[in-house]
Amino acid sequence: MNPLFKDLEAATLEQYNDGDLPQWLADPVLEVARKPEKYGDREYLVEMLLAQVREYDVYAETGCCKWAYDHEDLKRTLGWLKEGE
Repeated sequence: MNPLFKDLEAATLEQYNDGDLPQWLADPVLEVARKPEKYGDREYLVEMLLAQVREYDVYAETGCCKWAYDHEDLKRTLGWLKEGE
């Protein structure tokens, strides 16, 4: 398996188990991570998704500055990945 997809799976499971990533968001990300044959032609989006998962914070939009990624960022990137299906 492509290391990028393994990294995405590991980061998603870590954020789900030890962070604040909700299951309704973890499930579609894990679907991408576990289907490199389907999403391998869009690695740049998978890389973006990986960065967003690693820096996910449920409170990213609070305060004066956005310093992390929230559920809207992940949903948007997942949408771009689904557009290519």
